[in-house]
Amino acid sequence: MINLLELDELVKEAGRWAVRVRQDFHRWPELGNEEYRTAERIRSELDKLGIETRKMLSTGIVGSLNHKPGKKTVALRADMDALPVQETVMLPFSSERRGLMHACGHDVHMAVLLGTARVLSKIKNDINGNVKFIFQPAEETTGGAKRMIKKGCLEPKTDYILGLHAKPDLPAGTIGIKYGKVHASSDMFTITVLGRHSHGASPEMGIDAIAAAAQIVNGIQSIVARNISPLSPAVITVGRIHGGTAVNLIADEVTLEGTLRALDLCSREHLKSRLREMAQMTAKAYGARAEVRYKKGYPVLVNDNLVVEAIRDAAICQTAVEKVVELKEPTMGVEDFAFFLEKVPGAFIFLGSGFKGRENEGLHSGAFEVDEKCIGIGIQVEVISVLKLLE
Repeated sequence: MINLLELDELVKEAGRWAVRVRQDFHRWPELGNEEYRTAERIRSELDKLGIETRKMLSTGIVGSLNHKPGKKTVALRADMDALPVQETVMLPFSSERRGLMHACGHDVHMAVLLGTARVLSKIKNDINGNVKFIFQPAEETTGGAKRMIKKGCLEPKTDYILGLHAKPDLPAGTIGIKYGKVHASSDMFTITVLGRHSHGASPEMGIDAIAAAAQIVNGIQSIVARNISPLSPAVITVGRIHGGTAVNLIADEVTLEGTLRALDLCSREHLKSRLREMAQMTAKAYGARAEVRYKKGYPVLVNDNLVVEAIRDAAICQTAVEKVVELKEPTMGVEDFAFFLEKVPGAFIFLGSGFKGRENEGLHSGAFEVDEKCIGIGIQVEVISVLKLLE
């Protein structure tokens, strides 16, 4: 049997150690699919703990603790990649790489997961099952989760999976949970509007792709306002426009690029259908032609409520967790942990990382900081959640 007092001491020691690990990761950030130094450090630490490791993709690492046939397996995931953001806060461990920064807290996520591995490796004989530690590259860019799954990171059979994310608008000491839908789906679109060149002095001789594209941008906003139920959140964003070759020429081609976000499959498919129809018909009204292409993004992230409940109970029983906050509304942001939850029941929770009594910068900001107190709390919650799920 696990002695709870001894477990508490192991968690505290791992928390102090993981803070130093986090600072090393923060000092040396790496972009998605380039996390070579990061992966080497992770593999080295897992080797020291006697945890078997597998390399996946170019930089992904999967650690396995215990091989107990017939027993359940819980997987824990941390993302690894940094962002192309210049750090603006002077810290003793600020980024040494100009223009790169762990501005989304992935250094915290990795440190928490390594700290959890450190604790669980010391009580492995008392764990009633198996544990996987998934360190996943490229969450911010190319959806590393989907590629890791394809390579077999959930094999052999995984019964549950847990993930967490630093949340600066919750103070350290707080855990945020959300039942059901947490993050939206996303799809990227490209609309190519094709007209006909002419001199700007003779517009009647051409077909103005810019004029048609402008009306398409205005028109598609009505899809959310008038074609989607106000009870089903959805977003259409045109983020980039390119067209024209000279100020005195009627443009023959314009490209619009953007994203669609939704919280249910019906709305997701309806957005795509209506956007295609509206773009093509609007272009036709101007004598132009519109070609619409989609690139599938992330699915809706949906937590398993029973797993959320287990994590909630684990967090409540920990004295270091001052408050468990139930988040009422999903976000239209996306997270590729959703790919894992399509395959395995699990939960994605939020680790309060903000400093109390001050305004904290948001994620993806050069001034983003974390109260490192959150690292030990994250370890504690993950350890107890694993033990609870394997009871």
